[in-house]
Amino acid sequence: MLSEKTYTIGDVSQQTGVASVTLRAWERRYGLIKPQRTAKGHRVYNQDNIQDIQHILSWLNRGVAISKVATLLASGKSSAAAAPVAEQWLVEQNKLLSSITELKEPGLNQQLDRLNKSTPFITLCEYVYHPLQATLAQRWQRQPLGYQLEQQLWQQSWQRQTLIMTLRTEKQKPQGHCYLASIDFNGPSLGYYLLHILLLQSGIRVNAFSKVEDLAGLTRLHNNAEWPLIVYADQRIEQTAFKPLSKLSTLWKDGTICLGLASDIHHEQLTSLGIDFVGGQSSDAWRSAVMKTWLEKTKS
Repeated sequence: MLSEKTYTIGDVSQQTGVASVTLRAWERRYGLIKPQRTAKGHRVYNQDNIQDIQHILSWLNRGVAISKVATLLASGKSSAAAAPVAEQWLVEQNKLLSSITELKEPGLNQQLDRLNKSTPFITLCEYVYHPLQATLAQRWQRQPLGYQLEQQLWQQSWQRQTLIMTLRTEKQKPQGHCYLASIDFNGPSLGYYLLHILLLQSGIRVNAFSKVEDLAGLTRLHNNAEWPLIVYADQRIEQTAFKPLSKLSTLWKDGTICLGLASDIHHEQLTSLGIDFVGGQSSDAWRSAVMKTWLEKTKS
């Protein structure tokens, strides 16, 4: 074994933001990233491997399919000189959209399984899932026949993905814990599910409540208030909810943060309550300085 500094697959996942399952898929399916192995067969990565991962991410962020990245890496071409390839992301969006509108649950689940194993999740959030959700929202506003079935299928598929990710991460040692509560009156949004999975992949064990109709009920968790609380909403928050939200922020002191599009709508009220918040899509919040600070504190 070389004397240079080495890293476990968990270490690399935390440094790069690429889930362990994705790193394994890159190695097995595409011949990307070939770490050394210990005598017991565990993967051991070095700094060169991490640099290769960063190069792969730069290509993926420009819309290049993972199946084509190996050839580009071997050619020595720089992703910085390449024009973004938006068509690849649009192809993936259209495949998912087709499965949703045709109500093909098996096909939809297979596509999500494939994408979530082969591509970093934050990249998918930004270039596939959030844009697709915008397309779906426009479609459902027109209320085509049976659109409620499409909505139910889309939500069920993300319930399944979240369960898969939860079971997968339960095998790993958690780096922190948190509560995640959705207060949207129509039930959890896509942003809620995406955030839930991003938290899981970052090593945070999530205690989730997917539909909280009465925020005051969360005060029952005060005995474990050392675990931070994320309140998530993409819809306008009822005015009656701000009093119990203020009480929650007192119980959790500096451990409460509000995320989702509702934070843009109510930023003045949240500011007056002294509660940390980040608006925008869940992927925007994830990359924000506020969320990075929150993650560092939660893992400490």
